[in-house]
Amino acid sequence: MRANPIRNLIILILVALTTTQSIAQDASRIYIEPTGWSLGTTFGLTDLWGDVGTKSVLDHYTNSKYLDRVAIMSGMFGRYTIHPALAIRMMLSAGTLYATDEWNYDKAIISTTQGTDAYQRYARNQKIRADIFEGLGMLEITPLRFNSESKRAHKKGQPYLGAGLGYFHFTPYNTVGTGTKFTQIYDLHIEGDGFGAGFPPSYRLWQFCIPMVIGWKWDVGQHCNLGVEFIYRKTLFDYLDGVSGKYIDPKEYSKHLSPKDAVTAAAIQDKAYLYKLQQPNVAGNMRGNPANNDAYSSINFSFYYKVFSRTKEWWKSHRL
Repeated sequence: MRANPIRNLIILILVALTTTQSIAQDASRIYIEPTGWSLGTTFGLTDLWGDVGTKSVLDHYTNSKYLDRVAIMSGMFGRYTIHPALAIRMMLSAGTLYATDEWNYDKAIISTTQGTDAYQRYARNQKIRADIFEGLGMLEITPLRFNSESKRAHKKGQPYLGAGLGYFHFTPYNTVGTGTKFTQIYDLHIEGDGFGAGFPPSYRLWQFCIPMVIGWKWDVGQHCNLGVEFIYRKTLFDYLDGVSGKYIDPKEYSKHLSPKDAVTAAAIQDKAYLYKLQQPNVAGNMRGNPANNDAYSSINFSFYYKVFSRTKEWWKSHRL
């Protein structure tokens, strides 16, 4: 029997419409993030939150010298989506941290007394740089996707937050006297750390941290994602910037260090009198605040590519 061309045409149209609809439905699922791996990269600016620098967050970002020198960090990560609202991120990053007491210049020059906090910080004149390498593991939560049936869950733009555990290595540097060249300070024991009884204990260059993240991400097409995020890492010690406790007697350096290192350590410990801002500090004067552990953060742009391992929305039982 000869086939009816009109009937065949109708069948072809119906098949095409069904296929197109199926593809469209599959594409719409992309914004619900099926389970699977993503590979990504990050790049951004870093900030060191320690004893060196300003007392307030507002002064940290708004002082006139903040942009004189910026520090950056970049990294890569793997991300596994467990559920549209839950993912595990494993991240490796490297970069630098930077802080300086010169950020207090604006307030120090209008101080009516040398006893103000801003002036004391400015007079201390510490400049710190730290090279850093870190590994972070975080649980990432996209709260609006816990209910995958809601319209908000299907929006391409989503807020997210998370926390976890990190491990990092840092190499601290400081400038010597009134110079601008950075030199490593770990082996100089600036505050007498590790000198023995009556001095602070030595600290390690490998340390744990607790990372916390908040951000916003956008799904772009079926596989790509762009984002911006703020990651804050709270450390468990107070020597990330090399400043924590008290000034020591410069003679102690000669007892524990080589003659050359002793001179260098003394020129790093106390700089205010070299700039004629105040008299030399006596042993026991506070150099920092040992009660507060240091932290560091980054403001990142991120990009990742989704390599799906499963496209079924398994969390919706009626679709299985």
